[in-house]
Amino acid sequence: MAPPRSGNTSRKPNKKESSKKKPSSSSSQAQPRRTTSKTDPNHHHHHAAHQNHELNISTTIPLTLQQLLLNVFKTALLTNGHNYLYNREETKQNDDDDAAAATTTEATGDPAEQQQQEQLDIKSLIQTIKTHLYNRDFDSAFTDANEDLLRAYALRWSSSRALGYAGIFRALLKEVIKPVSKDDDAAAAAAAASTKNVVCIGGGAGAEIVALAAAWRDFLDGAELPSSSASEEGQIADAVKAVSLDDGKEEEEKEKQLTSTSTSATATPTYPGLSVTAVDIADWSKVVERLSTAIRSPTVTGSKSHPAPLLPSSGDEENKKKTPGFNVQFEKIDVLSAGEKELQGLFSQQGAESCSTVLVTLMFTLNELFSTSMAKATGFLLRMTDLLRPGTVLLVVDSPGSYSTLKLGKGGDGEVRERQYPMKFLLDHTLLSVAEGKWERLLSQDSRWWRRDAARLRYDVGEGAGLEDMRFQVHVYRRVGE
Repeated sequence: MAPPRSGNTSRKPNKKESSKKKPSSSSSQAQPRRTTSKTDPNHHHHHAAHQNHELNISTTIPLTLQQLLLNVFKTALLTNGHNYLYNREETKQNDDDDAAAATTTEATGDPAEQQQQEQLDIKSLIQTIKTHLYNRDFDSAFTDANEDLLRAYALRWSSSRALGYAGIFRALLKEVIKPVSKDDDAAAAAAAASTKNVVCIGGGAGAEIVALAAAWRDFLDGAELPSSSASEEGQIADAVKAVSLDDGKEEEEKEKQLTSTSTSATATPTYPGLSVTAVDIADWSKVVERLSTAIRSPTVTGSKSHPAPLLPSSGDEENKKKTPGFNVQFEKIDVLSAGEKELQGLFSQQGAESCSTVLVTLMFTLNELFSTSMAKATGFLLRMTDLLRPGTVLLVVDSPGSYSTLKLGKGGDGEVRERQYPMKFLLDHTLLSVAEGKWERLLSQDSRWWRRDAARLRYDVGEGAGLEDMRFQVHVYRRVGE
């Protein structure tokens, strides 16, 4: 979830504009308008025959990892300050300072009251956000909002979105990140030194960042080097034969050979690092910083199956050797008015072979871009097309039934004539017709649900900030060579 791309609120709003600007909720409180659709949730687009059915986005990450994801949001955003995010071992070195601080606390007020003051007044902040959205004051809700308001927004809406995004990202990581056998020393070294970049347009509110971190954790946890069983059996047979025929060798040498062969047959593949660039028109830098820190913090509550941190610290040299890196950066950019060099730096990473963009996401953002300016949004997609390399995947998720209005000028009666276009039509027309031959569609679904496990997931961050299910349309494209 992310704020609107433009701070211009003078445009007359459409009655069926994207629910991105007005997040939906299952509560009984007065809510901003929702976007609905008559599309059957199980209905697939009529072009499904041309799609790659191997792309399965129905799976999700383990429940304990979902809980760790939620705990990252809670730890990062609910409590004021940053000290609670750092390693407990570092905290232990400052016992004297802690004792002094405790004495000061006793002298200056009620500890319970101070603890309450350390956390966001989530109920009040969320109500303020809803009021701004109801009044269509998007500048106050996002562009001009203070850090507390943005944190409350991310706590309330980004956490639920992240749960739904994680399974989609998990499937796409398998498409865009390929393992390299450690047996190929040169290729393994090149992979370890490289980084694959994911650009999240409208990703400032953090849902994409934390979802990608969780998906990356699950992806690496389940990584296995594909190898034929026949090849493994042959290697093991050769090893057994070598040991049985050479009785003169020391037992230690026999064990070493068997161990080496077994390790080779089940070698862990080498993966590149993953870099996430969150792009937004509003300044979400503080929220992104908090979430990035919490992702690597061992103080976040975890479980036996998925202990914290969500991902190892990038500064831990020992972990660097074992786990590919995960880096996050934030760019405050209005993509509709960005210059050519700005977009080139965003997508092409200055042409560096060691860092290439493999995935671009537009999560509940594209319909906002079309609604702000259909011409500029179309131009942005075409400029992006020219900058992306073949093989790059584009993921678009939005509200079902989203559409935008194009003004055609005034008629004979002086009334402004308008025509409404479904977002999916505009997207397909731009990528598959205007940019013909440059994209192939891998998946297109008009409406599907992601439903949380309400009975087992826990997310106590305050009144009015509960989790909710997510209904969405999803479209996946891959850049092809011309």
